[in-house]
Amino acid sequence: MPQETQTLCATLPGPATAPEAHMPTPVPDTSIPMQHLGTGDRSKAWQTEGYKALSKWMASENDFFVFRRFESLNANTILYLQHRITELEKRLESIHGMIEGSAPEQKLKNSSFGWDAKYMPERSQIMSELSCLLMHYNQYIEAFSKIRTRPRAEKRQIDNVENWLARRAITKEETDFVNHKSDLITINSRSRPPLGQWLETCQNLHLWKLFKAKHLDGLHVPSAATAYSSDEAFERFTTLGIIFVGLIMLLAPMWWLECVPDSKARLGVITGFVCVFMLAMTTATINRPFEVVAATAAYAAVLMVFMQIEGNGNN
Repeated sequence: MPQETQTLCATLPGPATAPEAHMPTPVPDTSIPMQHLGTGDRSKAWQTEGYKALSKWMASENDFFVFRRFESLNANTILYLQHRITELEKRLESIHGMIEGSAPEQKLKNSSFGWDAKYMPERSQIMSELSCLLMHYNQYIEAFSKIRTRPRAEKRQIDNVENWLARRAITKEETDFVNHKSDLITINSRSRPPLGQWLETCQNLHLWKLFKAKHLDGLHVPSAATAYSSDEAFERFTTLGIIFVGLIMLLAPMWWLECVPDSKARLGVITGFVCVFMLAMTTATINRPFEVVAATAAYAAVLMVFMQIEGNGNN
C-alpha cells in the first residue's frame, strides 16, 4: 500500500460509534484541583480553572454542550476521499481493460485475487488501498449525516458559553470557536413547541424556584453565576397551561352563547374562539399542520352543537 494511504488509514479515525473507532490514549491527570473562584478574584482563572473547569461546566447541562460542526471542512474531506477513490477506480478499470484485450498466450487473468497477488501486485495494492478508503468514506458520510441532523445552537445557548468564556479561563485564541455562530450545534435536540421555546428564552423564569433543578453533587457546578433549570418543570408548566387554556376554551363559549340570542352574533363568537383555538394549537403544541386543522375542525363542530342546542332552547 502506498505510504500516503498507509498514513491516512492510520491517522483518520472512524466514527465514535463504529467498532473501528479509536480515541487518543488518555494521559494521567496531574493538574491541580479546580478552585471555585468568587466574583472578586478571577485574575488567575487561566491557571486555576482552565479546560478542566470548562469541561466540567459543559458536562453539567445539555444546553452548555455547544460545539462547531465544521461543515466546510467535513465536506472538503469527503470530496478528497471521493477524488482519491475515483482515481483508484479508473486505474482498476484500466488494468481490467488491458488484461481483457491481451493475447491468450499471455495467460493474463481477471478472475483470481490469488493470481493478482503473485503476478499483478499493482491491482492487489489498489484493492487494499480501496478497502481502507471506502471504509473511511462510508463511515465519514454516515457520521457526518448524523452531525448534520443536529440542531443549530440557539442564541441563549451561545450566550451561556460566551458568558463563561468571558472569565478568561481559556486562552483567547482558543475561544474563537464560539464566534462561528452559524456553524455551532448543540446536543440538546428536544422537540418543543414555539410557546415552550419562548418560555425557555425568558431568563428570569430560570431563576424562579418553580423551575430550578435539584442540585446534583458531582454533576452541577457550584457557582453564583450559573443557575440550573429543570426541563421537566418547563414541560409540566407548559402542559398544565395547555390543559387550563383548553378548559377555558370549552367552558367559556358555552356560557357566552347562553347570553347571546342572535344567531349571527353567536356565529361571530364561535369564529373568534375557533381562531384562538387554532392559534393556541399552533404555538403550544408540536402537531403537524394537518393535525392542527383536524383538531380545529373537531372543536368547531363541538361549538356548532352548542349553538344548535342553545338555539333550540331559546325557541
